[in-house]
Amino acid sequence: MLFFFDLAPFLGNFRMSCHAFTKATGASLRLWLDEAPPSIEATRCHLWESKVFASGEGTPRRKSVAVEIARPVGGMTVYGLLSATFDQSIKAQGLRVNVPIEPTEGESWFLSLAPRYDKVLSGFAAEYMPGLFKGIEDLREGAPSFGILSFDRMAHSDVGSSIDIFRKLTRAVVRALVMERVPETPEEAYALLAI
Repeated sequence: MLFFFDLAPFLGNFRMSCHAFTKATGASLRLWLDEAPPSIEATRCHLWESKVFASGEGTPRRKSVAVEIARPVGGMTVYGLLSATFDQSIKAQGLRVNVPIEPTEGESWFLSLAPRYDKVLSGFAAEYMPGLFKGIEDLREGAPSFGILSFDRMAHSDVGSSIDIFRKLTRAVVRALVMERVPETPEEAYALLAI
């Protein structure tokens, strides 16, 4: 038996912008729109690698997006979280993408979707950085036409993270920045990751 409660009287004008999706296979995805994941500080990096990509055709609808995925595969869980902010106040040719290049010693993040036995750390890990630029390259036409996209938060698993999962998360972040409506089903949410 399912129970539903109307939280509107308790929340007032506050609108939650975290959307959670779970597939029958046990894969889970969370999407934060114009809100950061809780308890993860933005990077304080002073060194950035920047690349400019040709103008895309996407129209930005948000100023920040974060995507988290945890997908069981065999005896492990593929895991990653990536967050970015978007600034279109500076008129420029193309899309400038900033990726922090100072690796940070991550702190444990206990609010992750990963199983409790997985060690999840917040902070940027150098080995996953190439996936961020590759994810942008995958979506050239769907990316915003101009502006600055700065990746500001990351969480990774000591076992289940990879360049490939962060490439997929980058595609999801960019698509979520320009999508017109929030996904309603797990299939629509997972389509954000696709190539």
